[in-house]
Amino acid sequence: MAILLTLALFLGLAAEATSLQCYSCHNFNQNCTLKANGCNDTLHQTCRSLTVREKGRSHDHEYIVNGCGHCLGLITFNSGPYSAFLHATCCNSDLCNDQVEPEKENKVPNGLECEGCFALTEAGCNRSMAAVKCYGQQDRCIHTSGNLHWLDNSTYVLKGCASHYVCHNNNSISVFGLEPNTGFYCCQGDRCNLEFRNLTRDSTMALNTVNAATSLGTQSLLLIAQLLILRVSEL
Repeated sequence: MAILLTLALFLGLAAEATSLQCYSCHNFNQNCTLKANGCNDTLHQTCRSLTVREKGRSHDHEYIVNGCGHCLGLITFNSGPYSAFLHATCCNSDLCNDQVEPEKENKVPNGLECEGCFALTEAGCNRSMAAVKCYGQQDRCIHTSGNLHWLDNSTYVLKGCASHYVCHNNNSISVFGLEPNTGFYCCQGDRCNLEFRNLTRDSTMALNTVNAATSLGTQSLLLIAQLLILRVSEL
């Protein structure tokens, strides 16, 4: 029995000693101060640096989040009035995620055009819809609608360009407070996302045409960005 207890203690100490160490920092419009932290081996075996950018008509936030976490594909979409970008750089050795500067987003147009809008309702989307030029790895047109979790729960409708990863992982945009639950689809071809598909919610009751990207004040948008950092850290 004593031998078994000694062996168990030894194995426990060995596991703790070999736990992956990653740098952790959250940079929101300030310098990123790196701090070493141990990862939970049952949850994460990867260090990462995430570049996150959100851009609306009245705000443009870019920051980096370092820590332990899963590696993610490129999340990027552009509706015209609102766009977002999340890029992950991953590694699996101790303190390898020492990146303190955000990755630069590929802004070179790729020739694809999609219908674009970001509104609270389908009616608002129809009123404000306009063609948007896709760039970088945004090789799909997207339509999505559902619940908007910013300061207060609301609804949203978004059309625009999106990356392949977003189209095959529709819950990936939930990190930006967009919970798709109706009418999510992607397609290839210029402005192929014009019509609605598979909508299960009747949006004719609410005719509010306020653009979702401009309906909040500056202080509210700063709070949203801070909440976004917390959501990203939990991915």
